[in-house]
Amino acid sequence: MATTYDFTDGSITGQMQPVAVTVIENRVTIMRNIVDCSKQTLTASTSDVAKALDIPAGTTVLTSWMRVITAETSGAKASLGYAGGTQFASAVAVSATGAVGGSFAPAYFSAADTIDIIADATAAVDLDGLKVEVCALCLRSRDTY
Repeated sequence: MATTYDFTDGSITGQMQPVAVTVIENRVTIMRNIVDCSKQTLTASTSDVAKALDIPAGTTVLTSWMRVITAETSGAKASLGYAGGTQFASAVAVSATGAVGGSFAPAYFSAADTIDIIADATAAVDLDGLKVEVCALCLRSRDTY
């Protein structure tokens, strides 16, 4: 069974806490966090999850991506998604720096949720040295006026 670790709230020792960002209505906002798996290993065999970005309710994520800063062991893969599944990028090879995975498919968050990194069980390589930058381009909307 997967374990979920929160890389957004300062609960992981040594993990940098992201700068608080307010997503303002009718303005495009970039949310960003650096997830450092050397501070908390994500086990591939159980598809562990790292919460990377907190997305507020009423927000459309126009695109989201991750960029490898420090590569993982050969064969390692990670996915980028939300709500318990992969929606932005699936099985991205994270064994080379500079590798980027993401999607330009917008997703509307009617309720608050997180964008997550998921260790890929099919790769069978734990994420214990990986460092990635996770970004989301967001637009806040209001359903009623």
